[in-house]
Amino acid sequence: MERESARTLMERRYGVLGSGRSALRIAGREYRLREIFARWMLDVEGILSIDAGDLGDGRYWIRFLDGDDRRFVVFEFDGGFDILSEMRADSLEWEGDDFFHSRS
Repeated sequence: MERESARTLMERRYGVLGSGRSALRIAGREYRLREIFARWMLDVEGILSIDAGDLGDGRYWIRFLDGDDRRFVVFEFDGGFDILSEMRADSLEWEGDDFFHSRS
């Protein structure tokens, strides 16, 4: 049996890259993605926000590119901004062979 790629798992749960929202309403307040990263001290160069969403039951997600690690990352977190889980997928799963040709 073939194992599903991290990209497939990520897109099944959170949608395709960029399909989420650019801000989240948490506990009655609207937060831009950068504000959420700042709470975790991740509002730094190399972290590129992509999108976010609401999973219901006080659980949210935020997706970003970790430029140093070259991976797309999703954090699931609660209304207190405690990170509950993390998923990572290599950016090559999206770029494929184009990655090598686009840098020449």
